[in-house]
Amino acid sequence: MDTSEACTPVFEIVGSQSTRSDLAVRREVKFTLPGADLGRLRDVLDANCRRLIHNDRISTVRSIYFDDVRLSACQANLAGVGKRQKLRLRWYDSLNPGADFFFEIKWRENRITGKHRLQLRAARPLAEMSYRQIMNGLIEALPKQHVGRVLAASEPVAIVEYKREHFASPDGSLRITLDYDLTFYDQTGKRYINKSFPHRLHDLVVVEGKTPVGRERELRAMLYPLALRVGRCSKYVHGCRLLNLIPSAA
Repeated sequence: MDTSEACTPVFEIVGSQSTRSDLAVRREVKFTLPGADLGRLRDVLDANCRRLIHNDRISTVRSIYFDDVRLSACQANLAGVGKRQKLRLRWYDSLNPGADFFFEIKWRENRITGKHRLQLRAARPLAEMSYRQIMNGLIEALPKQHVGRVLAASEPVAIVEYKREHFASPDGSLRITLDYDLTFYDQTGKRYINKSFPHRLHDLVVVEGKTPVGRERELRAMLYPLALRVGRCSKYVHGCRLLNLIPSAA
């Protein structure tokens, strides 16, 4: 074994957002818009909402999704399983992950969703570590209640990358994100984070509303006068299809 593989990296938890009310329990309403007029969507949201700025007006979101060899999390989504989870590591705006990143377990119980989210810091940039080192570091650093999920979903499957713009209701309690320029990178069988051979899905625009339970109808006012149709959309599933890891939709 490579001696570097035998050294478990040190990850430190530097922040937790698991108690945030907008992450802990919420409803997500998604609108999938192939070939949408991005400029018109942006104009409507700028008129009806308060734009949120994180570093810049447009964020670049990159996430590594992990699953088991059977892609059980992906298959559960396709089957519409009411109670399911998916695991990812996420970073923002830098091309490759540095020492600071987020560990997320996103869960769903029927129509209710939530997210366990921890901010982690590594002893060296994550991009320099093998996936085995990353998994060992997570197992060592995470609270015990999350370790079982890491062990069950330890295979890197895909990197999902996209542009995101953030909007909120005037009081900040409802949020909408505008996602586009989706790109996917196959990570199956890779030892290290690999961003070769991008697969792009540039014609798809996704509008996601995040609301407290019971306030879903208020999203319509934030999108007026657009009459968008609610639909299911998992970027992870889109990536698995585009990367030919699962059959394409009929």
